[in-house]
Amino acid sequence: MKKLVVGNLELDMGRPKVAVPLTGKTHEEIIEQCKKLLDLPCDIIEWRVDFFLDNIEDLERKLAIDEVHAEVIRILDDIDYITGSMPVIFTVRSKSQGGRCTLNKEQVYDLNSLAAQSQLVKFVDVELFDDHNKVVRDVIVGHVDDIHSFGCKVIMSFHDFKSMPKSEEILNIVDVMRSFGADIAKVVAFAHNKKDAVNMIKCSNTLTQGDKDPVILIGMGKNGLLTRIIGGQYGSAITFASLEETTAHGQMDVKTVHRLLDEYYTA
Repeated sequence: MKKLVVGNLELDMGRPKVAVPLTGKTHEEIIEQCKKLLDLPCDIIEWRVDFFLDNIEDLERKLAIDEVHAEVIRILDDIDYITGSMPVIFTVRSKSQGGRCTLNKEQVYDLNSLAAQSQLVKFVDVELFDDHNKVVRDVIVGHVDDIHSFGCKVIMSFHDFKSMPKSEEILNIVDVMRSFGADIAKVVAFAHNKKDAVNMIKCSNTLTQGDKDPVILIGMGKNGLLTRIIGGQYGSAITFASLEETTAHGQMDVKTVHRLLDEYYTA
């Protein structure tokens, strides 16, 4: 697997880096969560912006007058001030992909571009599917190029909360994401049994053979816990752990994840 270096962060084969989502609904809640993270084993912050947007009254009007955009920058600036060099993933997750955002893709892309241009985030999450559950290549590639122009990396994501795609489907999804310019392809799907989890780990191994970019492949549910811990050994470079509120079924708290990673990678 090709090592991906972003600032002081190195994503490589082996122990995965731990990303913890910030799920605060207000500026104050987000800042308090940041302060708590300083004492926890966290490598990456994911700001789940959709939790914040979902709490804003009259959101459409405030977007139109750039009030929301200004507040997003203020929050990012505070996150950077509190956490220092810790890299940030900027994520506006749509409802269809398990999030809380009701904005259209144009509005989401505006926020993504704003975050990338601010130089306050290292990664922007871009969903593979649009509002109509379709993949529009030209639109996605254009957005990825825009984010890259500001020196920011793209994590392209796909979620299936009900089933586990077949191995060949996972491989194809990642190939498509890579052809669109994704720096890291992220596939999260529900593992109904241990076989589903093992197949996902095998896909991670296949996808990162040779000089290939890292991936994030995670199985949701109790049967997918295996992927969250040992996946790094096979190229799944980032695992996600909760601080106060889980953002996916089967997600463990950050202290538990750190303990399990210690047990597995130092055995």
